[in-house]
Amino acid sequence: MRPLGVGVLYNRALTELLLVRALPVDYVEIIPERCWTDRGPGARPRFVEHPRDRDTLKTLAQMYPLVAHGVGLSIASATRFDAEHVQQLGAWRRRFGVRWVSEHLAAVRVTADGVVDHHAGVALPLPWDLELLRLLVPRVRQAADILGCPLLLENGTVLTPVPDTDLTEVEFLNRLTAESPCRLLLDLHNLFVNSVNLGLDAYAFVRGLDLTAVEEIHIAGGNELDGIYLDSHAGACPPEVWRLLETVVPQAPNLRGVTFEFHESYFAGLGRDGLRRELIQAGQVWHSSRPEAGTTQGEIDVAAGVPASDR
Repeated sequence: MRPLGVGVLYNRALTELLLVRALPVDYVEIIPERCWTDRGPGARPRFVEHPRDRDTLKTLAQMYPLVAHGVGLSIASATRFDAEHVQQLGAWRRRFGVRWVSEHLAAVRVTADGVVDHHAGVALPLPWDLELLRLLVPRVRQAADILGCPLLLENGTVLTPVPDTDLTEVEFLNRLTAESPCRLLLDLHNLFVNSVNLGLDAYAFVRGLDLTAVEEIHIAGGNELDGIYLDSHAGACPPEVWRLLETVVPQAPNLRGVTFEFHESYFAGLGRDGLRRELIQAGQVWHSSRPEAGTTQGEIDVAAGVPASDR
C-alpha cells in the first residue's frame, strides 16, 4: 500500500474546514468509537450508529483517504479479548474504505465490582514481560485476520513505570512486531512526554526500535498540570517533537503517514492558521525525506508566498 503523506485526526471543529478543503492534508484519521454507542457485550444490537457522524464520514470518505485510530479495544487487558469489537471495526473499515486501523497498546478494561468490562478511565501501566507478549501475539493475529488490514499499535505515555520487567519497552515492541503481524504507530509526542516526566532518552528509544515496523507517526502538543507534562493534544508541537520527526522520517522506510492530533477544545487557541502551520511543517519534513512524493497544497501555498491568513 502506497504512503499517503500528512493527515489530521478528525474532530468536529474540523468539519467545515475539511469539507471545503481548507487544510493541506493528504488523508483524514477517524476515531471509530465516536461514530457509534457501544451498549456492551450481550446487548442486541450492541453497536448503535450516530446518524450525524455516519453522514459526515460518508462525505469525507468521498473526498479523502481515511484511516482509523481506535480507542476502545484494550488489547492488553488480561480479562478477555473483545472479538465483537474487532468485528465491528472490520465491518466499519470495509464499509468506508479505511486503509488501516491503529489502536493503543494499552489496557483500560478491568474487572471491578464483579463487572468484567469496567473502564479504568486511564491506560494502566503495562509490564513488559514475556507473559504479556504471549498474550498479545495471538490477539494481534486474530485482530489482523478479522480486520483484513494491518493493525498498528501505538506506544503510550508512562506515568507509573512497572519495575523489574523481563524486557525494556523497545525490546518488547521489537519482539511483538517480529512475532506477529503487528505494525507500529510511533507517537513522538508520547516519547517527549516520557522524556520530560521520566527522563527517558527519546533518541535512544528511536535508535533501538526497529523502524522498519513503523507505518504511522503521531505528532501533537501538550501542557503541564501540577508539575506533570500531559499528552493533552493541547495545540502546537513542541520543538523537540519536530526534531524527533526530522530524525525518524528518513529512517522509517515503510512509513505511510504522519498525523497531527489536537483536541477540539483547544481549537480556539490554535486557530485555522495555527493548524495550517503545523500541517505545512509536517509536510515539509515528509517531502524533504521523500522527494519522489507529490506536492501538498500546503507546499504550493508556501512556494507561492500565500500569506497564512489567505490560505
